[in-house]
Amino acid sequence: RGTGLRAVWRVLREAGLRMWSDDAFGLAGNVAFRVLLAVFPFLIFTSSLTAFVGSPSMAEDLTSFLIAIVPPTLIEPIVSEVRQVMTVQRGGVLSVGILLTIWFAVGGVDGVRVGLNRAYGVRETRAWYVLYPLMALIVVVGSLVLVLVGYLLVLAPRAGSSLHVLFPDFDPASVTVSFVRYPTAAFILISSLFLAHVFLPARRTRFSSIYPGVLFTTGAWITLTAAFSFYLANFATYSSYYGGLAGIIAALYFLYLAALVLIFGGELNRAIRIRRLSRALRREP
Repeated sequence: RGTGLRAVWRVLREAGLRMWSDDAFGLAGNVAFRVLLAVFPFLIFTSSLTAFVGSPSMAEDLTSFLIAIVPPTLIEPIVSEVRQVMTVQRGGVLSVGILLTIWFAVGGVDGVRVGLNRAYGVRETRAWYVLYPLMALIVVVGSLVLVLVGYLLVLAPRAGSSLHVLFPDFDPASVTVSFVRYPTAAFILISSLFLAHVFLPARRTRFSSIYPGVLFTTGAWITLTAAFSFYLANFATYSSYYGGLAGIIAALYFLYLAALVLIFGGELNRAIRIRRLSRALRREP
């Protein structure tokens, strides 16, 4: 009940209470751990696919792009490992090793699926032979999107030259990775969230019931990234506790907070849907 800020507060409160009752804090740890395990297998598959459909140099461009959109304080401790994973020459894209990396990457998608199912309050009813091909398809599509980004990075300078021909005052050197990274990253992030909320839960949901949580998650992730980067740069002392594992621990902690935000986005959609249903019931004669 209520309107205005009172309604906003009550919806947020309902989402928070449901998040607590659904044991989201323990579930977020599971999601963060599985996503961290899936990151490097996903990068391995993406690099192999990039070399298969493009050229080896595209992997380096794609690596630079991915590193550029991650907060420096998070990526610096593991940047050498990321570059090694993305640029080392591997076997064919359909080798047994790549199939295994897809399997491990599917584990990260499965963690998100469990979190969203819990947030929306639905039980999984789909058979395993439907779920795992679906999650594997999501991994492959995600990799293809990044391969497309690699092509765009290659075409960006040519686009700048074409714009210079049409508009002589335009500086073609201004079209760089820095120029396209944030719009591209925002598009990938929002599209990925919409696809996750549409296909991963066991129940199909209308667009009007999805976008509030997606927009909240996007804004909260941007805020979390800025706040966590500031914290790491000024206050964090992970190295004094974890030594050489400090970068991995910081990344795991960040993923844990990001998973909490993702689950809360689903709980928010659920709370808004409950409010809409209650208002509809009150209007009935």
